[in-house]
Order: sequence, then structure tokens, then C-alpha cells
Amino acid sequence: MAPEARVLDLPSMKALNHPLRTELFNELAAHGPATATTLAERVGESTGSTSYHLRQLEKHGFIEEVEGRGNGRERWWRRVPVAVHSGGTSGPQSPAGIAAARLLANGSNEFSEQLIREFLARDQETLEPAWRDASEFSVAIMRLTPAEVIELTDGIHALIDTFRHLHVLDDTTIDGTERVFLRLAALPVLDDEEQGS
Repeated sequence: MAPEARVLDLPSMKALNHPLRTELFNELAAHGPATATTLAERVGESTGSTSYHLRQLEKHGFIEEVEGRGNGRERWWRRVPVAVHSGGTSGPQSPAGIAAARLLANGSNEFSEQLIREFLARDQETLEPAWRDASEFSVAIMRLTPAEVIELTDGIHALIDTFRHLHVLDDTTIDGTERVFLRLAALPVLDDEEQGS
């Protein structure tokens, strides 16, 4: 069974679809807790702007303040550790909801592509051999029914969940570990003649 996820309502999708909020959310997901000042430097915005948009993300439950870290002047933020998605047919089905879900998917895909580009652009000789060997890029195309796709992805999510619990994903450094990006896409290949049949 896939880990519990938050199915977003339309106001939450609209809040996350702001380009800067999406970028801040993704930065916290990929690199861990940070302050508005640190994030402003990373994304090329003013601290005032990042502070405002971080508060909007907090208001909609996407991020939270890191308790016991920072001081009165500077707050540390982290992503709330819950998967978020648009819910497919269980999410908002209005034209606005479907359009917002498409924007969310596009933003997620762009973020994934960015992480892959950054990895490929890196001088691989500077990467530890163990991480070079562990890094994986693969594609599998097969013929499945919708029910089989659900069974496959539920199984993959269950396996991911067993590894997710090995180490807490926060800013604690544990020898031998790195934040790891894993991409999963299970989509029908729509041929012009078939269009999903």
C-alpha cells in the first residue's frame, strides 16, 4: 500500500502553483531546512519576498517552522514530511481543478528534470565511486492494465516506505548517507492511433 498522502484541494493547489512558492517548496524538499535569507540567496529573490511566500506555504500546511532552531530574528523552515498530490479523479474535477493539477504536475516534472540536469552536469570524477555505482537511470516500458499499474506502484511505494524510515530526512548528517532523489512515473504511452485504449 502506498504511504499516506495529502490530496490537495483547489485553494491549496492554487497556493502551491505560484512559481516562487513552488521553487521554495522544492528547495526545502531537496536540500532540507533553511531560513528565508538562505533561500533568498539560492533563488535570487529578496528576503522579504521569500519570507512572505514561506508564510503562505505555512498557512496552507506545506511547510513548518523547525522547533528549537534559530532565534527571534531568523526562523528555520522545513517541508512537512507528507507526500502531496492532486488526487487524480478523487481530486477537484472542475476545469480550474484539472488545470491546477496539470500545473502542479508540470512543476514537479521541471523540478525532477532540474535535479537530473544538475547531477549529469557535475564532474563525475568528484563523486565518490560508491555513489557513482549506486546512481541509476533506467526506463521500462511494458503493457499493463490500469489495475496492474496501481498494483505495481503500490508495491513500489511500500518498498520506498521501508527505506524512508531507515533515516530521518532532516538536516542531521549521518555518515555515509546523502539526500537521494528517486523519480517514479507510471504513465500510459499514448499512441496517436490508440489514445489510451
